[in-house]
Amino acid sequence: MIILRLRGGLGNQLFQYAAGKALASKHNTSLKLDLYSHSIHQYRKFELDNFKVQYELATKEEIQSFVGRFKLQRLCNKLYDYAFSKKAYAQPHYHFDEQFHQLPEDIYISGYWQSERYFKQIEKEIRTDFQLSSAPNKQNQQLIEEISKVNAVGLHVRMGDYLSKEKYKSFFGGLDMSYYKNAIECINEKVSTPVFYIFSDNIEWCKKEFDYLQNAVFVDSNSGDQSYMDLMLMSKCKHNIIANSTFSWWGAWLNEHPKKIVIAPKKWFQADYNKKSVYKSSFYNTKDLIPENWLKL
Repeated sequence: MIILRLRGGLGNQLFQYAAGKALASKHNTSLKLDLYSHSIHQYRKFELDNFKVQYELATKEEIQSFVGRFKLQRLCNKLYDYAFSKKAYAQPHYHFDEQFHQLPEDIYISGYWQSERYFKQIEKEIRTDFQLSSAPNKQNQQLIEEISKVNAVGLHVRMGDYLSKEKYKSFFGGLDMSYYKNAIECINEKVSTPVFYIFSDNIEWCKKEFDYLQNAVFVDSNSGDQSYMDLMLMSKCKHNIIANSTFSWWGAWLNEHPKKIVIAPKKWFQADYNKKSVYKSSFYNTKDLIPENWLKL
């Protein structure tokens, strides 16, 4: 049995599920999700049930059998990357972990696992699992039909907690507008009559910043519990310009257009690594995050 600790928003949950399923498939064993730990995170909610993901929930007793039955023991495990449990494994760094596929079939795993190298071998299954579990509403279905008729480019701007929460702002940071202008110029050079479909958690800001685009559609129909639909709409576009966000990463990865162009930021984390920084560049190395056939600007 593989037990997967779930954490973060939708993009992170998709990465974690994909990696966990790949490991479970290798061992031909069950994958169970730890929502007990996830439920205490006040800013995020479980979103995988919007997709055709087949999952089981680990019981509290099953989780404790891997990471400890006593509260202090479990707390120490989380603080020290499960160093006190022989049946748990924590992600050692952000780039691909060569040891991952050598893990045993009975293990509790905790991490973000942000690379397609964790699940590339079961790509077809992951694409099937990440289809919508229910039909889009009328408005989104109309958008899908419109997108299919043009050279649609899904452009995503991530703001929200990247800018509103100081600890996230200093580390993740919003992308400079020069990145988007360069990406748009690149698309204009490579794609005939592109139409830019712009997605964001602050669409009003985008309307002002991208007002120079004559061929832009600002998608403002999905928010709250419907936000996952923006990810699926991005995946229906022929090309993508993503933010430093796993949300739009998945929108681009799930795009199955055979000649798609995906543009991603060269620098994912905006923090400056220095001697005083709590963020270590060796840990937050994202060299395996962006697929080789995507363009980095």
